Amino acid sequence: METPYILSIIAAILFAAGIIPAIIGVMWRQRIRDFIQLAEQVEGTVVELVESRGGKGGRPTYAPVVEYTDHFGQRREHRAKIGASWQRFSVGDKVQILYERNDPDSTKINHWLDLYFGPGICLFLGIDAVFFAIVLFVVAQFIV
Repeated sequence: METPYILSIIAAILFAAGIIPAIIGVMWRQRIRDFIQLAEQVEGTVVELVESRGGKGGRPTYAPVVEYTDHFGQRREHRAKIGASWQRFSVGDKVQILYERNDPDSTKINHWLDLYFGPGICLFLGIDAVFFAIVLFVVAQFIV
């Protein structure tokens, strides 16, 4: 097999592998946008920071637990799914909570990390892979 042919195959595989997370990132971002447009926003209070560690000797991460009152007057609790290795919130901090009126358990903290970090990572990885696939394909065309 010729080197350009092999590089073209690798570029095609890399392109396919990159386009999938890019599409997922775009779709995820759109779902977040739709959620924000329909969500109720209320103020909540951080009542706890849940510490977790990844593996032996891993750095601890801190995920906030936020208490808020929904539009029915019920007190609810939001447990963040994303923790950070730095304490981005402290107990007693006021934060904005977004939740669906029809599903008050569907909540997110109105913060870029909670809303856009996941879609951003997918888009970044996908676009990088697609870019490198295109570069590899172009390079393969110039190899004789």
